[in-house]
Amino acid sequence: MKDRSKVLFGLVMLLMLVGIISFSYALFTTKVEKKGALNIVTGDVFCPMEIEGEGSNQITLGSNEEKEVEVTIRNDSLVPIHSILTYSANENVDVLASSSNGEPVNKQSLPVGETRTYTIKLINWGTNTENVTINGRCGLSNKDLVIATEEKEITIKPNDPQLVEGLIPVIYDEEKSSWVKADTTKTWYNYNKQEWANAVTVVETTTAENGHNRDDYMNADPGTPILMDDINTMWVWIPRYEYNYQNMIKEQEIDIKFVSSTVTKSNDSENYKVHPAFTFGEEQLEGFWYGKFETSNDEEKFKEGESDNSSLTPIIKPGVISWRYVQIVNMFYAAFNMKSAANELKYGFSSNGSIDTHMSKNSEWGAVAYLSQSKYGKYGNDMYEENDKEVYINNCDQFITGVAGDTASAGWSRATCTKNTYETEAGQKASTTGNITGIYDMSGSAQEYVMGVYTDDEGNPRSGYDAQSNSGFNGQLSDDTKYTSGTNFPEEKYYDLYTTTSSVTACEKSVCYGHALSETAGWYGDYFSFVRSSAPWGFRGDLYDRGSGTGIFHFYGGSGEAGRGLSFRLVLAPIEK
Repeated sequence: MKDRSKVLFGLVMLLMLVGIISFSYALFTTKVEKKGALNIVTGDVFCPMEIEGEGSNQITLGSNEEKEVEVTIRNDSLVPIHSILTYSANENVDVLASSSNGEPVNKQSLPVGETRTYTIKLINWGTNTENVTINGRCGLSNKDLVIATEEKEITIKPNDPQLVEGLIPVIYDEEKSSWVKADTTKTWYNYNKQEWANAVTVVETTTAENGHNRDDYMNADPGTPILMDDINTMWVWIPRYEYNYQNMIKEQEIDIKFVSSTVTKSNDSENYKVHPAFTFGEEQLEGFWYGKFETSNDEEKFKEGESDNSSLTPIIKPGVISWRYVQIVNMFYAAFNMKSAANELKYGFSSNGSIDTHMSKNSEWGAVAYLSQSKYGKYGNDMYEENDKEVYINNCDQFITGVAGDTASAGWSRATCTKNTYETEAGQKASTTGNITGIYDMSGSAQEYVMGVYTDDEGNPRSGYDAQSNSGFNGQLSDDTKYTSGTNFPEEKYYDLYTTTSSVTACEKSVCYGHALSETAGWYGDYFSFVRSSAPWGFRGDLYDRGSGTGIFHFYGGSGEAGRGLSFRLVLAPIEK
């Protein structure tokens, strides 16, 4: 009798359990009405979901827009469920989700009667309006879960390139084997994919076959080829950023976050610093344009005794000879005078004060080097592994711009001068991005003087070694005598001043943060030695024939005099009128 009672009791409990399960399933498959709620269907399961401030599950993002919304999923069933979000979006859009309790998005258990709130950040890196669809998903087991978003840091998009008068935005067209005018209403750069923004200036009047005059190019349709014979300068945009100065470990990724010009001090100042290259005197720059190649001159004067002249016309192009045998004072003024009214027609710049052209400071070189060593540069390019992430040497013994060696530290060569040119797959290994959009000649070719100089006894910049070996600027020499036969130094914003012979204390008795000095000394085996009284001027990159000691983090001191292996780099800074 007792056995029969147990059986009967078991049958009753089984029927009750079936009823509960059936009732629970009915709750899942019954649409729950709530004003403003979205009931997203996935198979037989309904997930009541709300998107704050949105009338549907589709969110519209304008060009270069960021938007943050809250999404809530509710569990109205009688059993715990798991919730997850999925989305669909254009590849230009990043969708980043975080839950209210901080747990990973793909491991969310939602108890009975509770809600789960997700903060969704959407970033449209493109130049077109995009739609993003957000869906809710729920299930009874982890098997139903999907990973909604990649685990990655929310970043601010880079500041848009400032196309000052005379600059033409360009992209490289593989099919046409030519730079063409970019369509700025569409995506023409993507720093997340190591594709940096490029722009060119062109001659006023073309002499090239099938070429165009400047006005023709300025008014041309996107996709119009721009002949290399008509280009006189090429530039790459370096957006303003902060970097993690506490995490500068030998030859690893430099952690960079893009910031706007209103950010002068990091919100996480214990770990991050805004890079100093974006402070130009009293100006806080959105970014600056850096010369894509070492500087040359249009007059093709490259010999000792004929090239040391600031009135020559600077050009920035691949496949030309670097401008050498020039004293620092003439390097500086050749760059400085590009923006003058006398040179307006050469480049198409406006002389109304909206730009500044100058010789690269050491801190500006450092800004490019750090960006290259970040996830946005060659270091982050998935095409390269391990040692190939180093920017390759330009080992052409003819000082021809835009060339790469067969290895990162190859010995000098003449064959590579014509074989590994900048547009080839081999040549692009010498780019700061590992592709054609980057900056070249930052390792090898000629050594590049930068406007970074050691102080004299009175706190002013020095001239050089002696009366014969100096920069051409007035100042103290290595024997403490005064050199007064040169030109006065320019404003302080045009040079970095180092106050000791140790880079650990040379900037206000501290590390010269961002200058690619002590923070990166010896990276990739690049030779490093700091400035001193007998060699007060810094130069970067080293020569084409120096092998493993050559590199983007190489630094050495010189007198400032003209030399066979010494060239320089140009900077264009958009400034307030």
